[in-house]
Amino acid sequence: MNLIFCLHLCLLNLLPAAPPLPVDTTARYHIRHFTDEDGLPQNSIKGIVPDKNGFLWLATENGLARFDGNYFLNFSSDNLKELKSSRMARIYPNDTAIAVENDIGEILTVSGSTVTHIGKVLPGYQYQQYKETNHDYYPIRGWPDDYAAHFAKKLPVVLPQTSDSYFSVYRDTISHVKNGTTDYRIVQPQLDLLRLFVCGNRLFYLDKDGQITGWMREHPLKIMLTGELLADPAFSKCKLELMWNPVTRQVFIYTDHACYLLQPLPDGNIRSIQVVGNLNLPESYITSIYYDEQDRRVFLGSSTKGLYICTRQQFTVHKSDASGAEVFYAQAPFPGNAVVTASGLTFHQTGGYHWLPFAADKENSLEKYTLARDPQGIYWGRDGMILMGISADFSRVLYKFELPYLIGPVHASQDGKLWIGGKYPGLYYINTAEPGQGLKFLAAGVNDVTYIKEGKIPGLLWVGTGKGLFRVQLPSGHTDTIRGLEEGNVRSIYIPKPREIWITTYNKGVFLFRDERLVALPLDRQRYMTTTHCITEDTLGYCWLTTNKGLFRVKRQDVLDYADGKQHDLFYYYFGKDQGFNTNEFNGGCQPCAFKYDNGDISLPSLDGLVHFSPAAIHMEVPDEGIFVDWMEHNGKPARGGEHVDLPNDFKAFQLHVSSPYFGDQRNLYFYYCLEKDDWHEERIWLPVSSDRTITLSSLSSGNYRIRIRKLKGFGKDQYIEKVIVVHVLEAFYEKVWFRIAVLVALICLIIWLYKIRIRRIQDQNKLLELKVLNRTQKLQETMAILQESDEQLRKQSLMNKHLLTAITHDIKTPLRFLLSVNKSEPSQKDEIKTVTYESLYRMQLLVDNLIHYMRTTFQAGDFSAETVALFPLVEEKMAIFRPVADAKGITLSNLVSPEMTVVVNQLLLAVVLHNLLDNAVKYTTRGGIEISAESGDGMVTIHVADTGSGMSRAVRDWINHSENDGTGHSASTGIGLILVKELQPAIHARLWARRRDDGGTILSLQLRQNG
Repeated sequence: MNLIFCLHLCLLNLLPAAPPLPVDTTARYHIRHFTDEDGLPQNSIKGIVPDKNGFLWLATENGLARFDGNYFLNFSSDNLKELKSSRMARIYPNDTAIAVENDIGEILTVSGSTVTHIGKVLPGYQYQQYKETNHDYYPIRGWPDDYAAHFAKKLPVVLPQTSDSYFSVYRDTISHVKNGTTDYRIVQPQLDLLRLFVCGNRLFYLDKDGQITGWMREHPLKIMLTGELLADPAFSKCKLELMWNPVTRQVFIYTDHACYLLQPLPDGNIRSIQVVGNLNLPESYITSIYYDEQDRRVFLGSSTKGLYICTRQQFTVHKSDASGAEVFYAQAPFPGNAVVTASGLTFHQTGGYHWLPFAADKENSLEKYTLARDPQGIYWGRDGMILMGISADFSRVLYKFELPYLIGPVHASQDGKLWIGGKYPGLYYINTAEPGQGLKFLAAGVNDVTYIKEGKIPGLLWVGTGKGLFRVQLPSGHTDTIRGLEEGNVRSIYIPKPREIWITTYNKGVFLFRDERLVALPLDRQRYMTTTHCITEDTLGYCWLTTNKGLFRVKRQDVLDYADGKQHDLFYYYFGKDQGFNTNEFNGGCQPCAFKYDNGDISLPSLDGLVHFSPAAIHMEVPDEGIFVDWMEHNGKPARGGEHVDLPNDFKAFQLHVSSPYFGDQRNLYFYYCLEKDDWHEERIWLPVSSDRTITLSSLSSGNYRIRIRKLKGFGKDQYIEKVIVVHVLEAFYEKVWFRIAVLVALICLIIWLYKIRIRRIQDQNKLLELKVLNRTQKLQETMAILQESDEQLRKQSLMNKHLLTAITHDIKTPLRFLLSVNKSEPSQKDEIKTVTYESLYRMQLLVDNLIHYMRTTFQAGDFSAETVALFPLVEEKMAIFRPVADAKGITLSNLVSPEMTVVVNQLLLAVVLHNLLDNAVKYTTRGGIEISAESGDGMVTIHVADTGSGMSRAVRDWINHSENDGTGHSASTGIGLILVKELQPAIHARLWARRRDDGGTILSLQLRQNG
């Protein structure tokens, strides 16, 4: 069977192909028309000339307009105060600048893409300036010239050659004038002025039969005309009209609906090339013409209808004779340098088409979304759930296989397998060398398959789905998910090299998966590339991307550099419908999504025909001209554009308009800007310039700013053109140094004044506070005195109560016990008991009397009254009290005080003190003696009470000898008597101290002031 098939294929290739239907090879042009409704100041154009920066200048009857391809900037009396009239009459040729004359003879000189001078004298080519008062000659404007034929009847007509030479034509004589002198003449019988022209500084004449005569000085020469004009049917009919633009030094011949540029050749002959076709120039009243040779664009100026721009279309659309729009999807190669679609329609590379026999098969038909040709030449397609194999001549069905689901894409790999995907999990495949073996299933983890592509690494299959991209390992079927594309609906996969996978999606744009890293390509400014159908690489290193809104071209190396971080932006060149498509909507969702011929030509499916082109022949008009500032405005006040501007501090709005000459698709022109300041260190933020090319700033603080404006000028790394505008916002009066110094001085004075006021206020407040504090202090002192007095009274009362308790316990309770014990004694002792009882009771009475005196002193306020007291009788009185007890204990009491010795003191308190000292001595003495003596000296009287008793402990003596001790801190072994003495010391201004006698016992000394 294979042998028969191969033989059949060979015979098919030997058979002559059916002749394709005739192809229309006529050049097509896209025409843009601008009138006053599109910004043109007026519809009558008197001249067209480009400048060195790429702008186009148009002389109109309402000013001189500069055109950048999208925006007209008009120079007229409205914005040129020196200009008296805006009615432009002609543009003069000039070697260094553009010179334009208005109807009253004013000359506008253009340089640097702006009007720089207004005067009355023409800069160079002075002989061209028309002066109505001088009737010597008439300088032509070019052909056509409405006034030339009229003036030629009565005076010479001047044709410009160089700045100092020209040709003067009068009747049948042509004079060559150089520096004002005629150096030779040419006689031309039956001369038609309108057929003369200067090309390459040589004079030529176009005969009515299409022959051209040239002159070498006064010698005529026959000139050979070559080129596209000769093939024009109108040339043989001599329907030729001469059009000449002396300013651009371009000469054209217009035939019936076509215009040709005449180019002088080095050999002296002239070549003709068609610059525009299918256009009736007389019908549009075209009076001026300029051809941009680089971009193959023609500018036509009309005397009544404005400006026409004609651009030759670069793409060809292939369609059949079917009625209506033809929607194409998948294509496959067909013998004879052609492509075939699933419907059986073939297109030759030149555009001819042919219907194959399969197209007439009504029982079998293929859906248009997938078509694959295997190595054996068999075409595979789908019909719902049926996989069909079509013969190599596309005449009959060879195979049919039914799958359990609707078939998606079909892909024939180089290893002889046909892969089929569908809605549900898994892949099917067929061995194309032996299709009869039937379908085989691969349990891969993929479903809703949209595209299948074999990798450059053996054993890998890349599968795109409605939910991402997957890598399938063969033959195991192990599936890896490519992270980051989970929500992407994959439209196509392109693999130019191992580990370099390009992915287009329906909703997420374009991705590059390279070296296991996924990079999202930036979108174009219009976001057309959000839905990208297909990627096709040409032989020049560019990738073509189809979308629903046109075709993009990007340099593959730029994308790789962007993915590696070597490049920050990508330049996408956009092709729209004006380049020759019937529609901007290309088709996707098919496999294959594009077709490449053996010679590198590419065919792309669209919603209306197959778009065919040769990438090498496609001219890209990159926006590589400079950036210009047309005008500025702040607070509604216009100003001329420049690179530096000073703004007042209180400005509310500042606008500037930028432009760059570009006559291609404006979607290829990207402007961005950022604002910088000297003291800013933040990263630059680039913002897109609005579609009207206006940048607006408002309310900037004072300082120096820079507005950076940039655009991408083409492919490659850092392909930027940048313009910097320096903006200086003037300082407000309050920001100036003198104002700040004045404010500082005023502030210092204010602070000093406020400080003084504050100090004065604080001083006043302090005085008031001092008075309040004084009043409060006095009240507090009074209160404290009262409280201290109360506290003292309470303390004394507490001590008194404590002492009373002790006295009662010790001095009263003990004698009572003694009396009780004595009363229980034998009757023989009654007299003695009676005496002792009496003495004990008498002692108790004296003790109570002392306590009463002590209590009175504790509650008595103020000083105690002093009196002169004789010490001897007072001592005798106290000894008399204790003598019965002393006799009973065997104690001898001796009063050794001088009878004449006196002291000034409160007698009552001194009696209490002496009583307690004597009582203490009697208490601790047994069978011994007690002596009371006194001595005087230095105004002091010292009373000594000496006993021979058991002696006083050291702790008690130390307590007595410390003068700061009062009755509160006594030892537990100290008697109530000594405590009373210590408390009464301050009242009588006395000092008490104790010492031990050498022979035993204690001496208590009480020192008093003799005179109180």
